Parts: sequence; C-alpha cells; structure tokens
Amino acid sequence: MAGSRIDKFSNIFARVEGMIRSGAMKYEDKPIWFNVYKAFPPKVNPTFTRKAPENQQVVNILYPEDLVRAKYYAVYGSQKSQEVVDLTDKETPTQCQRFVDKYFELKRSGRVSDEDLFRQAASYMRTQGFKLESEVEKKEQKELHNMAQEMFPS
Repeated sequence: MAGSRIDKFSNIFARVEGMIRSGAMKYEDKPIWFNVYKAFPPKVNPTFTRKAPENQQVVNILYPEDLVRAKYYAVYGSQKSQEVVDLTDKETPTQCQRFVDKYFELKRSGRVSDEDLFRQAASYMRTQGFKLESEVEKKEQKELHNMAQEMFPS
C-alpha cells in the first residue's frame, strides 16, 4: 500500500473498520479511539477533500500560571538532577507546581510586584528545603570551582 491514495477518499475510521471486517486487524487490536468515534461520530465527515474554514480565528490559550511556570524554568532550569517525578503518583505535586501554587498564594495575599512575588516564592521554597539554584548561580559556582582548582591543584 506504499503508493495508495485511499487516504484521500476515506477517513481513518472507515479504513480501520474495513481492516477489522476483512480480518486484516483483529477486533481486540483496534485503536483506543475506535469505540469513542463509533459512539460519537463527527457532524461533518473528516476527509482529505474537506476545506478548512476561511475566517476562523484560532484563540491563543495562555493561562497566568503558564507564564510563571515558563519563568521558573527559564531561571531555575529543569532541575533534572534535583527532582525525580513519579508520573503514576497524581497526589504529589512537582517542585515547579509547588512553586506556582505558592506564587499565586502570595499574589492573593497582597499587592506585590511580579518580581517580588517570584523572589518571595523562591525564598519560601528554599526555607521548605527545596534546592533552587538559578542557571546564573550554577555558572558562578562552576567558575569559582574552576578557579579554586587552578589555584590549588591536587
């Protein structure tokens, strides 16, 4: 089927359904979305020949916590060596999520600038035992270490 153009005339649901009917695919091996699509088919059939709406505006979805999270990762990096995230544990928030939560808790408590909120949230996290080290601080530490190695070789 390497040169097949069937995808231009039929949607993926019809192709999977055809493979199940013909025996090319077992019903047990069907994709996860198959039963959902069958129960709730779209109003307009998605095909290759269908044109996209012309005047439809795409809304930019950006939440306030996204900006804080982006700044957190810009300042402190991903902290790969600092934190192990267990994706199966949905109860324990990540270090970044705790930072964001504290940031908005401080924001609700009073009128403080965003820079001060960020610093206050970082200092709170440090008092709670989290190791937050900015990329600038890491670079300075590395330079100091290199200078010490040069001055006092072992």
